[in-house]
This record gives sequence, structure tokens and C-alpha cells, in this order.
Amino acid sequence: MTRLNDEHLKKVERALTEAHRSRQEPSLGADWTLRVMRDIRREAAGQGQSMITLGLERLVWRTAAVAAVLALVFTGSVLFYINQDAVELTALLSNEVDVMVPLSE
Repeated sequence: MTRLNDEHLKKVERALTEAHRSRQEPSLGADWTLRVMRDIRREAAGQGQSMITLGLERLVWRTAAVAAVLALVFTGSVLFYINQDAVELTALLSNEVDVMVPLSE
């Protein structure tokens, strides 16, 4: 890689400055500007999200919370019943209550 001397650097800097000054601005109408400013004001006021979106977000988070609680209850019940006799656990899972062996013999 070659090093540029000061004269080359000034030349590049002038070319970039001239290119920046000569660029054309985009032609956007006043209607576009008004719509953009209206959208910015809505977002600043907090009216950017629709009520449907807010309701959907709440529903998702509530459903997630209920699912987490149910998972915890299921995990707790499995841990509790693992300590029981294997026959009782099998009967509990298969809904065959009359297969269970009585605890007091």
C-alpha cells in the first residue's frame, strides 16, 4: 500500500467536497413532508400502535404466563409422584385405579 502525500490528500478532499456540494436533493412534495411529520407526532404521542396490536400483545403474554404455570404444576406433580410406588404411578398415568395395590396389607 502506498502512502499519499499531502497534495494527493488535498486533491481527494476537494473532489469529495465538490461531489458532496453538487449532489441534488430528492424532490419530495409538501404532502410527503406533512405525512411524515404527522406520523412523527403520532409516534411521539403514543398513538402509533393500534388497539388490535396492543390487545394481541397482552393476550400472548397472558397465555405464556398461564402455560408457564401449568408447566410448573405438571413438573411438580411428576416430581411428587416419582417418590410414590411404581405401580401407583403407572395406574395414575393409565387411569386404571383398580390395579393399585393397597398400602396397608
